Amino acid sequence: MFSFFQKHQKPFFEGLCDIHNHLLPGIDDGSKDINSSAEMLNEFEALGFKSTIPTPHIYKELYPNTPETIKNAFDLLKQHQGHENSIKINSYAAEYMVDEVFMKNLEQSSPLLLLNDTYILLEINFFGKTTMLKSACFSLCQKNITPILAHPERYHMIKDISEYQNLKNQGFYFQLNALSLLGQYGPEVKQKAEKLLKAGLYDFVATDAHSVNDLIKLKNLSLTKKLGIQWEKIREFQLKLFS
Repeated sequence: MFSFFQKHQKPFFEGLCDIHNHLLPGIDDGSKDINSSAEMLNEFEALGFKSTIPTPHIYKELYPNTPETIKNAFDLLKQHQGHENSIKINSYAAEYMVDEVFMKNLEQSSPLLLLNDTYILLEINFFGKTTMLKSACFSLCQKNITPILAHPERYHMIKDISEYQNLKNQGFYFQLNALSLLGQYGPEVKQKAEKLLKAGLYDFVATDAHSVNDLIKLKNLSLTKKLGIQWEKIREFQLKLFS
C-alpha cells in the first residue's frame, strides 16, 4: 500500500483512471478548445493519473449531446494528443442528467455511453429530489447497468447519512469529487464530503475537472489520517475496476 501520510509525497491519484471529467473540447461547460484539453492532459499526468475517461454532460436543456457529438470531440482530442504526456484516453462515456427526457429514453432503450460497458454516471439537479433517481436506479439495474451517482455531497436535498445509505442499498455507487474536499463548492459541501468519506460511503473518486485550474488546485489536496485511510480503500477498489 502507498503511504498517504509522508510529508513530502501525496500519491492520492497515482495510477488511477479519472472516471469523471469534462476534458473533451467545446461540447459542454468544460474545456473550451483543443489547447485547453491538451493542457489538462498535462496536469492529469502531473497528478499521477495513468488514464482518463472523458464524461461530457448529456442534458437536453443545456448540453444536448449525443453519442455522435461526443465521438467527434473525442476523435478530435485523440488526433491532437501529442507525445508530451503518457495519459491513456482509450474510451469515453457521459454524465447523464436524470430528468424526464432521460427517463423516457430509458423506457425505450439502454444508454449507450457507459464506463467499462457496465457503469453509468448519473447526476440530478443540485436542488432536486431523489424520486426520479430511485426510479432510474431500478430500471438500470434491471438492464444490468450499475449506476454511479456523481458528487453526492453536492445535492442539497440529501442531508442525512441514512438517506445516502438508502440510495446505496438500492444499488447506487457513489463518486466523490476530490475538489469538494478543497472547499471548491463551499464549506457545507466540504463538510458533507468529509462526513461521507469518514462513513466509508464512497466507492470512487474523480476530479470532475472542467479546466486546467481545477486540476492545479488538486495539487494542494491534503487529508487527515482518518480520511486518508478511507481514501486508500477507494483507490484500491478503483484500481481493480478501472486498471
